[in-house]
Amino acid sequence: MHRLFILFLTCFLAHTLTAALSEEKRAFALNVPKAELHIHFEGTLEPDHYLKLIEQNGLEAKYDSLEAVQERLLDQRDLNSFIEVYEELLSAMRTEDDFYEVAMAYCRKVSSQGVLYVELFFDPQMHTVRGISLDTVMRGLLRAREEANVSLGLTLNFIACFNRDRSAESAAKHLEELVRWQDVILGIGLDNPEEIDFPKKFASVYARARELGFRLTTHCDVNVPNTLAHHWDAIELMQVERIDHGLNVIDDPALLNVVRRRGIGLTACPTLLYLDIPGRMGSRAGAIKTLLEAGVQVCVNSDDPGMMRSLYVGDLLALTVEEVDLSREQTLELARNSFRIAWISDDDRQRYIRAVDDFAESNLFSSDW
Repeated sequence: MHRLFILFLTCFLAHTLTAALSEEKRAFALNVPKAELHIHFEGTLEPDHYLKLIEQNGLEAKYDSLEAVQERLLDQRDLNSFIEVYEELLSAMRTEDDFYEVAMAYCRKVSSQGVLYVELFFDPQMHTVRGISLDTVMRGLLRAREEANVSLGLTLNFIACFNRDRSAESAAKHLEELVRWQDVILGIGLDNPEEIDFPKKFASVYARARELGFRLTTHCDVNVPNTLAHHWDAIELMQVERIDHGLNVIDDPALLNVVRRRGIGLTACPTLLYLDIPGRMGSRAGAIKTLLEAGVQVCVNSDDPGMMRSLYVGDLLALTVEEVDLSREQTLELARNSFRIAWISDDDRQRYIRAVDDFAESNLFSSDW
């Protein structure tokens, strides 16, 4: 009986320590200083904020409750159905104040999760096609940028993403209009449906952007047709410095070697659609770990948290740590990588990485991790 009690007590204590360590790991991943480099402004709009904007702007309410909006989010099954819902919800944003409010709501949230620096994607064409001027969009975003810096100590810059399912001519036209905000719009990217051979379609736009001094990235989505060919063309034809997502790099040893050797950053997103897809989180987290162990400069990002269960970058780093049992040093390396591949000065890079190292020194674990 005594031995059984000792065994029970040992198991209970082991479980308690494991639970405490798990919570300690989560807090560590949530709060470690980090940058976010793959986050869509339009995709930060939360369902309740969408309803608020509908009311503010006097728009016809397609959904009469929060539950109805959340039910709509369940229609996301793949990239195309996700974009359909995405465009529907962002249509509630109409005014300068709307753009400001949505951006500030995002900044407040991630500032509470250790984020010090953000390069925020926005989709100019999705607003101009609705008759909303770039001036309106940028005035709202710039107000949020200033306030986030003053009130939160958060630095916010922007990346203009063109849509792969729209024409290269439209992208080229918008590119020229964006030059006047080049001090805060650091670069360009591509998103929306991954059309076959899209790097060839936009190669001339990227050549012009490079000539103008913009930095270059593009989405290469996960497990879509021709994705490896798109990765190669993005690197060779478009001469990108980063790839957004990029997890299929692990499927081609030659591609992995080029990405590692050239220091091309991968802004990975272990995100879930609103409707859970079994195995998706584990598969993406596993690919991130594999890339990290291969010496690729990969980091964790949140993509579209407003439409993906309100999982922000700190939440997702913590989930990745738990899902694939990342070590403490691997967790820190993902945070450092987010600053290594950010489009910032070398002085800022070193300052941010010191913040990661200082955090590590001041957050030592009582247990072995």
